[in-house]
Amino acid sequence: MRQPIERKSLQDQATDWLRQAVIRGDLAPGATLTEQALTEQIGTGRGTVRSALFALEAQELVTRTPYSNWKVAVLDAQAIWEIYTLRAAYEGLAARILAERRAELGTDMVTAAFAGLEGANDGGTDARLEADLGFHGSFVAQTGHQHLIRRHGLLADKMEWLYRWSESHWPCRNPLVDEHQPLLETLLKGSPDQAERAVRDHIDYSIAQDVAGFHSLTAGKAQ
Repeated sequence: MRQPIERKSLQDQATDWLRQAVIRGDLAPGATLTEQALTEQIGTGRGTVRSALFALEAQELVTRTPYSNWKVAVLDAQAIWEIYTLRAAYEGLAARILAERRAELGTDMVTAAFAGLEGANDGGTDARLEADLGFHGSFVAQTGHQHLIRRHGLLADKMEWLYRWSESHWPCRNPLVDEHQPLLETLLKGSPDQAERAVRDHIDYSIAQDVAGFHSLTAGKAQ
């Protein structure tokens, strides 16, 4: 059965446009944003653009200096660490819950999401991102913990932003299946402590890679 046509207000469309421009790197981290320039780019009124900017400020994708200007949020070593560690807290809790209640909750979403990793590995950034973040989202969703699912979902834009930034510099840096196989095995068979630890170790490795990469890029620009 066909789904109803999705109707979005002009403000919602402008917000989506701006969100995608930030997440995909069309507007670089730290870039100054002006309402006039965005009005011309998006093709809407200044009030609509301002509302979109406020919406992204609430999501911490843009920042505002009162009586001055708007900027895309900065993506530096501290921001990388903060996004990943908050993600580790949510996903680590999800892994623990799933391991504690595996017999009751099942693991069908997790195994299905893992199966999608192999075909996505050589499919470009969009495919890898969807499969990778989808696998991580699968064990959060498998818990059925609605508060946790919603809060993890609030990180989705930042996780995609960081993923795309990393992919733009080091595409397909880690094979998806090999990288996630140990995590899958622990989620399916490990104890709650082991499952949570596996998630945190997995994300700690990503932190180390991306923070080191950031410092390398910064050093290269300084030369």
